[in-house]
Amino acid sequence: GAGAARRAVFAGAIGAAAPPKGTGTGSLTSSALTPSFAAYVISRLGFGVFPHSTSMTIEFFESLGATDDERLTNFVNEQLSPWLDGNGNVVDPTVDALLAIPQYETLDKTFDQLWNDYEVNGNVSGQPYVRDYPIREGERGVFVRAIYGHWQLVEQLADFWHNHFNVYGYDRYAAPTWTSWDRDVIRKNMLGNFRQMLQATFESPAMLYFLDNYINRAPSFNENYAREICELHTLGAINYLGPELQQADVPLIPAGEDGAGQPIGYVDADVYEMARALTGWTFGNGQNGTAYDGHPAFITAWHDIGQKTVLGAFVPANTPPATEIATFLDRIAKHPGTGRHIALKLAQRFIGDDPPQAVVDNAAHVFYQNVDAPDQLKQVVRAILLYDAGPGSFRDIGNFGNKIKRPFETVVSGLRAINWQYVFRRNIDNESPSSDRFMDRFRRGGERPFDWRAPNGFPDNSQDWMGSTALVHAWRTIDWAIDENIGTGLVPYGDVLAVTLSEFSADPNQHTPNKLADFWLTRVFGWAPDATNGWVGSDLHTKVRDFMCRNTDTLNMWPADAAIGTGAAGNTLGNGTNSSPNYWYNRLRGMIDVILFSPQFMVR
Repeated sequence: GAGAARRAVFAGAIGAAAPPKGTGTGSLTSSALTPSFAAYVISRLGFGVFPHSTSMTIEFFESLGATDDERLTNFVNEQLSPWLDGNGNVVDPTVDALLAIPQYETLDKTFDQLWNDYEVNGNVSGQPYVRDYPIREGERGVFVRAIYGHWQLVEQLADFWHNHFNVYGYDRYAAPTWTSWDRDVIRKNMLGNFRQMLQATFESPAMLYFLDNYINRAPSFNENYAREICELHTLGAINYLGPELQQADVPLIPAGEDGAGQPIGYVDADVYEMARALTGWTFGNGQNGTAYDGHPAFITAWHDIGQKTVLGAFVPANTPPATEIATFLDRIAKHPGTGRHIALKLAQRFIGDDPPQAVVDNAAHVFYQNVDAPDQLKQVVRAILLYDAGPGSFRDIGNFGNKIKRPFETVVSGLRAINWQYVFRRNIDNESPSSDRFMDRFRRGGERPFDWRAPNGFPDNSQDWMGSTALVHAWRTIDWAIDENIGTGLVPYGDVLAVTLSEFSADPNQHTPNKLADFWLTRVFGWAPDATNGWVGSDLHTKVRDFMCRNTDTLNMWPADAAIGTGAAGNTLGNGTNSSPNYWYNRLRGMIDVILFSPQFMVR
């Protein structure tokens, strides 16, 4: 159908179909043009331009200073200083208004209310999925925030930290308490102090259940949580020294370096000792003498009371368990290796899969020097984005195209570009319009929010998203969104005809393939390669324009500068006509699809 034709045009634009997942080159930039610096920054720190935004437009960025360096600094500072309410929650009037509808009933509930309403009383006869209301609202709310939100960098960071401390959203105790995990654990801490953030994850029933610490008991300890604390949450695999070394054999950090005197990394014995320290730490699930309230709990009889050493920190036998675990969490959260691990991941997120070592080293030093600062993580992000290490640092626009958009970024940026007016929400009684239809299409691309079942979170390497599954299903989701409500008598959520007519008026003589292609390319990307001619003359413009020109009689091309409403009967209304032989309205939507499926759009 039309979608297949649009994808065929895209395949022609890149010269070949995308390679299978895991075998790609990691780049789609063969025909991509370098954008303006403003457009590059917006595509990296947010989810692309949004014509109706007050912050994610080229004009706004350009207004922030006299030079690109000044504008970048002011933009980053503004985005990292969101408005907060008295409880520390981000305030975004547009998003808050969109979420203030009956289909979002969990967002203002405390943890105790969530536990009572959806864990204790979540199985309601005749009302399916009640216990899943928090996660269903969470996975839909993230689209609302990403598409319509002012604080775009905040949303990028929320996505980053959800993956760093990954919990499967539909897991047993995560689903009914998800609102609290997202709000109280991730969002309230992601611009704050890492040690406090680690503590919040440790106290969450979602994490303790997901990584099996709720059954961790001496003497046969369960190492799952301890392993992931070390390998994923703090030090990372880059600081793992292998199974052969013993703790006594690990070299110490030399004098004069951050963390001098501490072991340079961790070994398996550190994991096992950490697992022993975590024995007995669980949550109130109504079993083994605990209350049924979801709060942190400790089972004394399950705890290993022996002496322990983790990363050089020693506690003697019979140390109070709270003191013991705090000692070890302090040591690993504040170790310079943890700073290197987090700095590397953040740099890979915002700069490229292989960021400059100087950027990582500087950010790791900032992390270590501010281990007790209340805004430690904000300072680390600023260090990554604003540190000028020459070629390859964030300021280098040559980075454009070295990261492919993941399905979430592709779809969100596409819906922003067409000004898709729809509030994703938890469905009630199969209401129409249905967010479930959208989620069903989107999930096939492999990145349904909070649906990664392994503890490592969604991958952030471009090559992992180069496969046909991720690409095609992201395109199909956008194609469905542009077409939704067409022919129903209702206003389409992405009313591309109304946008087009507002630019050119209803006069069909204004609607030529050349003009339409140039207008939509400029609108989607927020910039044009030439101040006078716009996109006209570029390879992408030619391909997009030719899509509008092709196939009027299967032999000839419609003239690129001819008004599309001057044809035979049935084609006198231009873009508003959808009759044979040209089906202009279908073709207009298809042309926009071609832009959104192009290599220029698929990279950032």
